[in-house]
Amino acid sequence: MTSRLSAVLPATLIALSAMLIAPARGGPECGQDCAKPCCAEKKEACADGCTKPCCAEKKEACADDCVKACCANLETMIPGFKAPSLWIGDEAPKLQIAQFIKGDSVEKFEEGRVYVVEFWATWCGPCVKAFPHLSEVQEKLRENVTVIGVNIRDTQEGESQGARIERVSNFIKEHSDKISYTVAIEVGDEMHKTWLKPAVQKSIPVAFIVDGDGTIAWIGHPASMDEPLEQIIAGQYDRETASREVLDAMIVRAGWKAFAKGIKSDEKSEAENGYRIGRALAAQHLGDNAQGLNAMAWPVLSSDQIPHPDYGFAMDLARKAGELTEWKDAGVLDTYAMALYKTGDTPGSIEYQTKAIELTPEDAEARAEMVERLEMFKRDG
Repeated sequence: MTSRLSAVLPATLIALSAMLIAPARGGPECGQDCAKPCCAEKKEACADGCTKPCCAEKKEACADDCVKACCANLETMIPGFKAPSLWIGDEAPKLQIAQFIKGDSVEKFEEGRVYVVEFWATWCGPCVKAFPHLSEVQEKLRENVTVIGVNIRDTQEGESQGARIERVSNFIKEHSDKISYTVAIEVGDEMHKTWLKPAVQKSIPVAFIVDGDGTIAWIGHPASMDEPLEQIIAGQYDRETASREVLDAMIVRAGWKAFAKGIKSDEKSEAENGYRIGRALAAQHLGDNAQGLNAMAWPVLSSDQIPHPDYGFAMDLARKAGELTEWKDAGVLDTYAMALYKTGDTPGSIEYQTKAIELTPEDAEARAEMVERLEMFKRDG
């Protein structure tokens, strides 16, 4: 199972990318005004492994200790999660620039003009890869938009501001053929402190779109900014919805990390909390994302780095993924077969693994692993 295990994280990140543009709060089973959610298909016991809460109604059979996956505040469940104090809808902080090293200087945000303030560093490979795209955006939208690439978090040990300016200026000269927008260097680490830290942006590159009113309209990776930027220019942008969606995306990323860390813990209580976060994440944010559910379930079933595997949790996610794909996705069937095997249903695991293999091309790399698992199920059956 080596190759599929090694693909778990990339597959999950792909699933997360899809999930982030899905409806944010609540999957199909989640009502918005719940008081005592219970498991829609396990009303008799409301077991701890419940991942299908029925929040819309109060059932007499709902136990008080029923997992509140739909209604739990995911933000408060994530250890160390900090909500941003600078966000979409807030006035943009001022520019604190030591020197502009390419393009026109920008002293302040002019009313009626849109700005992209993108943060980067010389040591950041993805930042350098973003240079051509930022240049394309500037060329395409020059009449309405000014792109400013601000160098941050780039002072080397013992380096003066002047030495940093010289070093970064030389770096920009080496990449000048890729850059056709304004580039600047922050004063000390002031813009990191006044922009990124309060917005809880820990990774770069990251872009802030500032609208014609001087208000932050969007925050995210520059590769994802084209659509909101064009909507802002056209006056068709819903800032309130964007604020909620971008914050939800932030919570999802933090929730995934907390889930992955928790279930790997040797401490049972920490692992249990990881699964609670996973249930809330699945119920509130995965919605109808079958591949996201599948990617969350697989490592629980197959990894030897999970000391306290919750097979009931994985089974619920795999079953939901199967229903969503109408039992026609080979990867989902493979996961569901493993869930059946781990929960003691060997005949069922053989049936669904056989279906998974039938749906997999003979030359596919995953097919050999699927066949190995089928043989294992048969031996144990």
